[in-house]
Amino acid sequence: MSDRHPCCDPYRDGDRTDPNDEQRAGRVRIVETSEPGWSMTYRVECTTCARRFVVKQIDGPALRWTWVPQGEKRRRAH
Repeated sequence: MSDRHPCCDPYRDGDRTDPNDEQRAGRVRIVETSEPGWSMTYRVECTTCARRFVVKQIDGPALRWTWVPQGEKRRRAH
């Protein structure tokens, strides 16, 4: 099974991708959020491949977001 997800690979490197904008565009679905505020956490799911991410909103001179894929496991060498 490949760990490549072309539909949501751009989220790995970006820090300007607002999950609310992505949901409005139909690319992700916000499953859960923390309490509203400057520093929020979102749990989102890609609408194409169902991959899940934890997205942390970081306050600073400009808002930014870190996207961390969930459920990825290291493969064991046999």
